[in-house]
Amino acid sequence: MTTNDDTVHGMGFTSASLSISGGSPLSGTATIFHLDDERFGEMHDLVELAISEEALEGRAASPMPAGASVSLGFEAPGTVARRGEVVQCDACGEGWRIGIRLASAA
Repeated sequence: MTTNDDTVHGMGFTSASLSISGGSPLSGTATIFHLDDERFGEMHDLVELAISEEALEGRAASPMPAGASVSLGFEAPGTVARRGEVVQCDACGEGWRIGIRLASAA
């Protein structure tokens, strides 16, 4: 679980797998629901959100494994739930900076 040297926390991930540096801040929280068998149903709240069409970044209290399939629900009105894959997880202060590649919106 490492980051690219170009990563600037709070500004977004920039790596071969995820780029959200052009993302917009999103108010409220997002709730992650694990879809993988061994962690199915485990939930985490994300705060300090930034979102683009393809990616989401936020801070969580506990780490999440890269490659995990997740479903995301949003507190922000008008923001539709999405599926995604955790692609980045880095220690950040007392929490974890999580990067998620979003599946295409249905």
